[in-house]
Amino acid sequence: MGDSEILLAINSILSSYQTKVVKAGPKVDKIRIITASRADAQDSISRQLKTKKIPFKNEIDKSESSFPVTKIELPKSKSVTKLIYKKPSGGGSGAGAALTKITESAQALYAALVFNVLKREMSIKDVTKENFLRAASSASIDTSVVEIMNNLPDDWINSSIAGANALYKKFKNGKKYTFHRGSGQVNLIESTFTRINRQEKAFGNLNKWSPADIYMISSDANVSEIQSENTLKGLNQVMMKNIIENKIIGISLKKIVGSGSIYKKNFSNDKKQYVASFRGITSNLESMDGYIKWGELSSEKIQFRSFGGDASLSGWQGEIKGTSANQGKISLGPINFILSLHGLDKIPLSSTSASLATANTIEHCRKISELMVKNGLLNSAEINNTVEFINKQSAKYRYSKYLVMELFSKINSASPTIKNNIVQDFYLYASSQASYSAPYYKLE
Repeated sequence: MGDSEILLAINSILSSYQTKVVKAGPKVDKIRIITASRADAQDSISRQLKTKKIPFKNEIDKSESSFPVTKIELPKSKSVTKLIYKKPSGGGSGAGAALTKITESAQALYAALVFNVLKREMSIKDVTKENFLRAASSASIDTSVVEIMNNLPDDWINSSIAGANALYKKFKNGKKYTFHRGSGQVNLIESTFTRINRQEKAFGNLNKWSPADIYMISSDANVSEIQSENTLKGLNQVMMKNIIENKIIGISLKKIVGSGSIYKKNFSNDKKQYVASFRGITSNLESMDGYIKWGELSSEKIQFRSFGGDASLSGWQGEIKGTSANQGKISLGPINFILSLHGLDKIPLSSTSASLATANTIEHCRKISELMVKNGLLNSAEINNTVEFINKQSAKYRYSKYLVMELFSKINSASPTIKNNIVQDFYLYASSQASYSAPYYKLE
């Protein structure tokens, strides 16, 4: 088949697609194929080229795209026609949850390709629909191969390759792994945590317990054994045993630029270091909040107050303040869990404080005043004037101030070591590093 016949055949094949000629030269022609389904378009065009017996290669050309480009060399002139597959402007998966679902599923799929099909580190040349279809049987994900190939942005293609290679180097241990995102196995782990947490109220959400986005599960793992656990302590022990034995491995993902790195998080044998400790409390009568100092600098403290709206008697929690930015929050449920973890009584429920604040009795106002004296924030001679002041404040003030004073009273009753441990746990929880969280690996 001559050059002109090949070009006519190419034009015929491309007639059903939206195309744009981006370069026409003596050596290279570049044709952009604009489609929301890149993988399907390339697969269809490749089959038609094969039928017409036109030689071609689907390969990565990083100067054009991280998605494979179809290259057709004309036999006589030796010029090359490149078919470059691009998504429509403004198209694709969008942002937020949809993109997260695709990128996390993609990392699981790319890892399955490396571990179970290639059995070696991959390069961008291995990014083909045929390869991924072979890998799909060991990637239990909630997104299709075609959707990943069509909608995964180029920077995430490179990230997924780097991530898959880093995982292979770390866990190339002879075990057979499947890779999970949104699978029944993942749901089993997460539902077990949810059931236990509903009783213990240790965490405000799943990600505070484990931010794992995907799981590697070996063929010799028994995920169902997790269901028999009824405490976070027991659940974490099972998760620790499985991750140490490389059986159930939770992995938190971040976009990778360059080569990937893997770090242990929340492993019980990690050396404990105090990043925060108890350095005193502060609160003044006029404000509804109070602070625990956790660091050496004056800006390093935990603020406790209601974060609800102006008329809301809800949303009481702590927020970690740092030198340059806030570092996360801890709500009332986890605060009480940490207190009980260290042998202290819990502070009242948010609803209890709200009811007392609304009733606004003199007895309750006096209770707040007495707690301020007990915590060393007020002179006992000032109680009567303070009761009158509190009585005239808003319900939100009384709701928030009472919980602050109850918390300070519980902490002040503890030994210096317990005080340090509590503040450390507050800090670590707010930054998703709680000592009672599940172990996982961070891939970035």
